[in-house]
Amino acid sequence: MHDVFSWILTFSMLMLCYIYVIFPGVMYLLTLIPIYRSEKVQKYRSIAVVIPSHNEEKVIEEKIENHLKLEYIGKYKIYVLCDSCSDRTVALAKSYEEKFPEMLEVFEVEGGLGKTNAINQLVPRLKEDVIVFTDANVMLDSSALERVNIALDQDSVGGVAGQLTYVNAELGGAAESNGLYWKYEEVIKKGEAIYGSLMGADGSIFAIKTKYYRQLPTHVLDDFSTSMGVVAQGALFKFDDSIKAYEKGAESNSEEFSRKVRISNRSYNSYLNMRKEILSKLSLVELTKFYSHKVIRWYSFLFMISTLVSSTFLALMGNGFAVFLILGQAIFYLMAIIHHIDLLKPGTKIYKLGNIIYYFVMVNLAAMIGVVKSLRGEKISTWKKAESSR
Repeated sequence: MHDVFSWILTFSMLMLCYIYVIFPGVMYLLTLIPIYRSEKVQKYRSIAVVIPSHNEEKVIEEKIENHLKLEYIGKYKIYVLCDSCSDRTVALAKSYEEKFPEMLEVFEVEGGLGKTNAINQLVPRLKEDVIVFTDANVMLDSSALERVNIALDQDSVGGVAGQLTYVNAELGGAAESNGLYWKYEEVIKKGEAIYGSLMGADGSIFAIKTKYYRQLPTHVLDDFSTSMGVVAQGALFKFDDSIKAYEKGAESNSEEFSRKVRISNRSYNSYLNMRKEILSKLSLVELTKFYSHKVIRWYSFLFMISTLVSSTFLALMGNGFAVFLILGQAIFYLMAIIHHIDLLKPGTKIYKLGNIIYYFVMVNLAAMIGVVKSLRGEKISTWKKAESSR
């Protein structure tokens, strides 16, 4: 039994090290490779800026004002996609449609079937060459569309994701942790795109050439499925940090936890929906990136549990190294619990460390719940947004 538990412990620790240190480290090294980017473009494509919105009266005016001021030589049109809104979102958006009929159009979808369903209804009506998807609480840099057009200039490139910055990360708590996590994620994405494609975009800001859009099941994550769909069709999906977007992150840990459960469930459902296509159409390099960044990481909770269980049994058998590991894990998880019940003083170094540990544990707990729900056949099509991010 000792050998069995030793093997389980070694394997679990190596997997966690690979997921969170080795693979991200390799991606970081790739980002150090200097890349030449031409600023010349063959043409200025027409762009449809799609803003999926469900009860966004708090931010929709600021969002529209921001987008009306975008600097782009070519033609672009804003589509406010109102999905089963019961507040003033539609009325506010239509007031802008009346003022700027050539620049903005309101498209309403009823039925409460969720964001993916709403996008499915709108996209077939679009005539523009490029679709930019951006969340209602995300503001874009004035040059964003110009940078999107440059990034999509090559025929081989079918889509591009931009760089998101959380504007309230200095507040601490969930907002600060989410900001750090996102910087970590974007290093990986940037590294992935150096050689081939990044493995899945985020809905805050990404763009595709319209011809690559495919209708999606309503229970899948639209940004993940749309971006991976571009890759599955043989085109490249790039990351460009000159396409800048800004968002207020969730400030409540409970809101962030619920959001992570929803994202994990829909992401895993998206993976199950595309698994055969991914396995058959992605190259070995792309498959390695995809499974390293996405699938194996979704199962991190299994390696965390097996590390804890195997080291506990080995410690009981008198293994000194296992005793040391148990002590380390006890401190690690105790820090997460102490932070959760607000026993650490904000602003201190120990608080910031506890915040990072808590976020790590919370993300993996949310992933476990989301994946288990998916494996049980549960499909989340709609959700309650994080009000503190508005």
